[in-house]
Amino acid sequence: MIYLRRLLLPQTPPTSTRNTFQVTILSSVHRNGATRRYSTNPDGAEENLGKFVRVETTGYSFVDPNGKRVAKYGIYWGKDDPRNGIRTLPDGSTNVAAMLAAILEAVNIAKEEEPPPSLLIYSDFTSSDTLLRDISGYAKRDFYTRNHDRKLKNAEILQEIFVAVQGLHLKIKHKPSKTQEDPINRVTTAILESASKKINKEEIRPKLTEQEKKADKGKYCRMDNPMDSISKLEIEVGTSLDKTGNVVSKRNEEWPIVYVAVRCKENKGFISAGYCTHWPDGYIAGGKSFRYTPFPVTPFRAELAAIEEALKQTIDADLENVTIVTSSAHFMAGWQRRWIRTTEVHVPFTGKVFYDRICDLCERLKQVNFRYEEENSETDLGKELEKKCIQGLSYALVGKDKSEYELELDDLVREKEYRQEGIPVVRLYKTGTDLNAGYVFDGEEGVSCCGSPSALNRILEEAIARNYDAIIIRADSEKLIKSFEAHLEVWRRNGWRNSQHKRIAKSADWEKAWKLKQKIRLTWESMDIVDRDDRMQNKKIPVYVKT
Repeated sequence: MIYLRRLLLPQTPPTSTRNTFQVTILSSVHRNGATRRYSTNPDGAEENLGKFVRVETTGYSFVDPNGKRVAKYGIYWGKDDPRNGIRTLPDGSTNVAAMLAAILEAVNIAKEEEPPPSLLIYSDFTSSDTLLRDISGYAKRDFYTRNHDRKLKNAEILQEIFVAVQGLHLKIKHKPSKTQEDPINRVTTAILESASKKINKEEIRPKLTEQEKKADKGKYCRMDNPMDSISKLEIEVGTSLDKTGNVVSKRNEEWPIVYVAVRCKENKGFISAGYCTHWPDGYIAGGKSFRYTPFPVTPFRAELAAIEEALKQTIDADLENVTIVTSSAHFMAGWQRRWIRTTEVHVPFTGKVFYDRICDLCERLKQVNFRYEEENSETDLGKELEKKCIQGLSYALVGKDKSEYELELDDLVREKEYRQEGIPVVRLYKTGTDLNAGYVFDGEEGVSCCGSPSALNRILEEAIARNYDAIIIRADSEKLIKSFEAHLEVWRRNGWRNSQHKRIAKSADWEKAWKLKQKIRLTWESMDIVDRDDRMQNKKIPVYVKT
């Protein structure tokens, strides 16, 4: 959902002037399993000139039986693509708002992908062909009207689009989603047909008995890892690899060491796994125990989860270097080959999602070594690893927790009347309103700035530098409050990746926000109604000047 508080610009008459905007898009989108090549000539015909990934968008609005204006938009990436969908905007939004929201979401989704292809967006916004050029002009006057007396009606979303497309290779073309000859919206029809076929396929699958369902699931779970014995033929005990998979000839005994281990058990056909981290030097309270929850349950996948957790703990402890000791020769072989099997058909190892997250974490550390050692259950170390893994097995089986996503704004903020005396108050104003963008501590001069979450991070850093234990932030951005309080923990648990295992935008800034959050108690107030005090404090903030 994209939250829009402002109405958008009225559409301007279409013009024959064309605009090519040179950008680099972070997306790898496929249609029917293969990348499509598109360009566009002045007549609107498609030519196979360059590698363009096509996405169809539409936006529309209507009045419901209760008299409310409802706006929706649709995005169609291709047949059976999970990113296809129809979204609803807040009440009162216009069809133009929906069209621009669709373009913005398509760009943001594409930016999550690597390597970067080019993107061709088809939109029923009549000024699509000149939109990028128009937005560049709006940005030069900071999204004010030509006489600079007020902000453009949809300055916020226009600025979001302007920021999002920087550095991308992108074209936006006008293509009506319906015509007089065919009044049915072709984009929403394609989305709904794709969803309907998926539902029908699921419905015609043969019904399985509970015993058959259990057996069907069980074939993906296992107690052992047969590939480990094969990998032991090529990985010698004591082998160390760096974070790029190269063999390390000499150990660094000064680095902190963390051991990871896994244990599986079977109970009436149900396989479960527990894993642990163990820091002999006492970091992270000596280590932690965990129950492996994702399906399917295998020793290899649990080992990958343990390695990922060890890296997370290293980063949280502000360590620069670490040696992770594992008993999985299978992991070591995969890491050395950069997760590609050297067979006739070069296919990835299993657990590619874990591998990608482990690579992300390694990049944030100065040095990482992985060392292969076999476990010995007779030693004190072996007994400690056994004890922690069994403790992990005793934990309740909990699915992927996304409960924070269900929190509403009222669950995250407090009313102004309930402020505690003595706690500093900071007001944070977003761009795209008639107020100056920036923040101001009560009783002080304000700071002009914009950007989320960078402006929030500046506030937290300043408050921590002043040795404040707690602050109150009164903000006019519902999206920022929800991202910080409702989404931040989920993103962190997922390795700063979204539900499709792609990196979230501005992940470094959001991770910094999470770390700052641990150092100060923060209470939010929503500036949904701007009062007299809010306006008086805002006058202390200089007008934002883009540099």
